[in-house]
Amino acid sequence: MNIPLIFCHYGNSTYLPYVFEMVRLSNPDKEIVLLGDKNNQWLADKYNITHHAFETYNYGPELDTFNQEYQLIQGANHNNVKAKEDWINFVFKRWFYISNYLETTGIDGFWHFDTDTMILEDLTPHEGKFSSYDCSEQCNGSCLNGYISCRTIVKRYIKKINSLFQDPIYLGQQKEEFENVNSSYAFTEMRAYEEFKKEGLSTIRLNSVINGSTFDDAICQEHNMEMEHLPSGKEVKKVYATQTGEFCCWDKALSKHIQMNTLNLSWVPIDLYGVILSLAKQKSLNLAKQETLNRSGMRTITQAYYQMKPFNAYRAKIKAETKKTRRKVRSIFKDSFQRMRNPR
Repeated sequence: MNIPLIFCHYGNSTYLPYVFEMVRLSNPDKEIVLLGDKNNQWLADKYNITHHAFETYNYGPELDTFNQEYQLIQGANHNNVKAKEDWINFVFKRWFYISNYLETTGIDGFWHFDTDTMILEDLTPHEGKFSSYDCSEQCNGSCLNGYISCRTIVKRYIKKINSLFQDPIYLGQQKEEFENVNSSYAFTEMRAYEEFKKEGLSTIRLNSVINGSTFDDAICQEHNMEMEHLPSGKEVKKVYATQTGEFCCWDKALSKHIQMNTLNLSWVPIDLYGVILSLAKQKSLNLAKQETLNRSGMRTITQAYYQMKPFNAYRAKIKAETKKTRRKVRSIFKDSFQRMRNPR
């Protein structure tokens, strides 16, 4: 059985071509579905990905309830607009689209990843790891993602979303928190999932290390792995690329290299998508299948960044160092000004 991979995306983000080329390279026989819009139809066609417009699955009583009850709940310092759309509304609503798609097609088990995830390995051999659970989760245990074993899980989840929007006490608690404590936070599908899994879901963290490999939650978060700095100064996992197109990180707790099946590239430069794709293509050049992770001649993705895109890398480094120097100069002038105003 070909268990599908489902993406949801509106618009035509600059990183999408890298993500789609990568997933088609690593999963040539996988059924891959994009629930999207007219702006990304051409891209799905280019990489042999099945495209369905959101409008096709924009129906049903649950979605009607959501459209009636939805309200934007966020702190004063949170921005809900991405690509001129209410992004928070979308991250909720996509699960209603997915639910309708699953019901229409009769699909049960499926994969789902955010579209800034580079899927480096064939997903099919990993399905048995998660099939005994209701679902896997990412976002440090706060979001439904990865492998979902049954469409009834999604059906229950969207019902929970609606029930939370119909709960004035719960919504009042969220508003109070965002007004008085966390002004940069918002009520999103992640918080809804945290409430949903209290109902007794059987879950597993997708970034659990199983049989020597794992799925990345976010490259900018440590998760027991060694870290390094990109030219921009951004701290990321120290991801090693082998000469045969695999990727791994050093797990400090386990004291060994762990193969990375995916890398989530939220909050990193677009150049990194291209670097990783180029490194991954080395795998397709190998005629003999590697039975074990070949760690000879490894380099980190930051080293590869400097080698493959030296101008962009050094420009980012200079920009970061200039910004850091300006902050130091401003701090010195501010301290001096304060001393002048308040001499002892």
